[in-house]
Amino acid sequence: MVLFLASVFLGIVPMAVYALIVWRLDRWEKEPFPLLLAAFLWGALPSVLFALISQFLLGAVPGGEGSPEASLMSELYGASIVAPFTEELVKGFGVLLIFLFFRHEIDSVLDGLIYGSMVGFGFSAVENILYFSGQPDAGSLVFLFVLRAFIFGMLHALFTGLFGVGLALGYFSRSPIGKWLWPVAGLALGMATHSVHNYFATLGGAHLLYAIAGVSCGVIWFGVTAAVCLYHENRWIRLHLSEEVDRGVLFAEQALDAADFWKRSHLSGLQGGFSRAWRRHALLHEATKLAYLKQKEARLGLSPSVSNGIELLRERVRVLSREDPLVATGTIQPGRRLPPPLPPTRRAPPPLPANES
Repeated sequence: MVLFLASVFLGIVPMAVYALIVWRLDRWEKEPFPLLLAAFLWGALPSVLFALISQFLLGAVPGGEGSPEASLMSELYGASIVAPFTEELVKGFGVLLIFLFFRHEIDSVLDGLIYGSMVGFGFSAVENILYFSGQPDAGSLVFLFVLRAFIFGMLHALFTGLFGVGLALGYFSRSPIGKWLWPVAGLALGMATHSVHNYFATLGGAHLLYAIAGVSCGVIWFGVTAAVCLYHENRWIRLHLSEEVDRGVLFAEQALDAADFWKRSHLSGLQGGFSRAWRRHALLHEATKLAYLKQKEARLGLSPSVSNGIELLRERVRVLSREDPLVATGTIQPGRRLPPPLPPTRRAPPPLPANES
């Protein structure tokens, strides 16, 4: 009983911590917590259940029972073919449901990575519990915990995150082919990486090093993808808010603060006091919502609902910017222009030099 309770604790807590870290990456326009929790639970409950049923139906290898070679082939078949196919399908279906029914929450490619990761962390939590609870003693449990919670802790988040990124790229693609090609490519890549990892992990021994190297590359991909997404989001937030500065909707310092990764964090209240941080939060939050909505308009085209939403947010930001405590204290002075977020681009060819007489 003690080992089972320890298995539940060790299975859930590390994945919940990973999920919290990934959630904190989305500094500018956080995804709603209930939807993230639903994604986590989809990975933990329906995904595991449907995957187990599918693997039970597909897991038998005909003939050759009893020999070591047949046993290894059976394990490789289940781990490298059946498991990646069934697990990525059922996990990916949960991410697809979010894109179908909550597409208004999808603002960037990073959102696809986050939702895919949440489903993956939920799946890993329950899968780890099943593995941990089958260990004969505490020593075996600790060894497997280190292996699955730390070395391979990001595995399912990486696999399903690939599909989430593919869905997001397809959603924002202007090409009809791209809208189908990107999700299919993301799902196929998730299945392929899952299959390769399971193949080396099943062989064990020296082959386990290949699995660890693959996970390391996956973690690097995850970090680089998140960093690139955040970099581009910062640039187009500044781009869209600089237009609002020119309109007189908000001041340049407020636009810079809204686009700043650190100042969007509540932890920055330690530097200026929690009272001021919470009072400014509404302004910075609404300003970034305005920038995200304008970016969605630029990507997907103008619609009446988006146009009305932009105007409503614009007026709300205008009011909040005047109520900013930094404006009341004179820290922010009107008249400053926002530095250009992008290098200037020439929209017309340079004039020809005048002919010298």
